[in-house]
Amino acid sequence: MSLFSKLSTSLRFYASLAVIGIIFLALDAGSFLLRHALPEGPKRRKIGQAWLCFMARLAVRYLEAAGILECDLAQLNTLKNIPNIILVANHPSRLDSLILASALPHLVCVTKASIWERPTLGSTLRTAGYIRHDSLLRLIGPASERLKEGNQLLLFPEGTRSRAGTEPSPMQPGFAAIAQRTRLPVQTLLIKTDSPYLSQGWPFLKQPPLPMRYQIQTGPHLPAPARDEASGRALLEAVESWLKDHLA
Repeated sequence: MSLFSKLSTSLRFYASLAVIGIIFLALDAGSFLLRHALPEGPKRRKIGQAWLCFMARLAVRYLEAAGILECDLAQLNTLKNIPNIILVANHPSRLDSLILASALPHLVCVTKASIWERPTLGSTLRTAGYIRHDSLLRLIGPASERLKEGNQLLLFPEGTRSRAGTEPSPMQPGFAAIAQRTRLPVQTLLIKTDSPYLSQGWPFLKQPPLPMRYQIQTGPHLPAPARDEASGRALLEAVESWLKDHLA
């Protein structure tokens, strides 16, 4: 690659970061207004999710048009209008939630407590009804409520982003406990990417090879487990085994 091409690519990348920053500020501003215009409840959460989906789709389409990102999300089309379902996925990058939110308008995600304190995301997470993961006991109640409202609940059972080129971390049991409590099925998702950008340890401002390619595949659809310990453990092991096999 010539020096001119490298400079051009870098310019596109850093200009895109600036544009995405503006989109996120607009997203959070709109969410802030919704929180103050409507009372807490399912109606506000539905509107917040629609707003988040619209802005996430705008961000993803911009990145695709700028040659920064290539996404194959065709398999998610079959899930768009399926309510009351638990989604579990691997977590290779901070971009995962943005990409999934752009394709699934009824998505609610379980997020790290630390993300709620960020000035550019906290208002959006609260407005869209996302769930703060402080502990399993505090998670099950809100998760059950969101599922009763007809949402799709997304969890990353590794608990954190993986490092590029490594196996998935051990699965946390939260999704299995929620499936047992709500008696709802679990749909597995496989996020495949060739990019290390925003994986564990990758700095936000460090340019990766471009374009970044993402493909999201649907995996096994697992029926709701019984409420005994063995059924919950079997569900956890099935998801962990499937992810390890496909990420090897």
